[in-house]
Amino acid sequence: MADSSETNTWHQLLERWPKDMPQKGVIMTELNESIPFVGFVYDDTLMVVQRQTPDAIGARQAIIPFRAISYIKITAIVLPKAYTEFGFKGTLPKV
Repeated sequence: MADSSETNTWHQLLERWPKDMPQKGVIMTELNESIPFVGFVYDDTLMVVQRQTPDAIGARQAIIPFRAISYIKITAIVLPKAYTEFGFKGTLPKV
């Protein structure tokens, strides 16, 4: 389980999500569950993600505590410069 500093890290990342960058990706949880999303909202401790299509039990949204997030994959096509808006330093290679 993630500690409070990791919870704060996810919150900070979402706060800095570039406005022109699609909210599209996959959340990987600490239980190795992958949750694809096409939009999200959040508060200080939780993230609500919207799915494009329902999951196996028919759910279109999932509420995920930040502490349960292992990592986030971004599936949208994003220019490397967008990551500087997140606060990352350095440059990614052009591919």
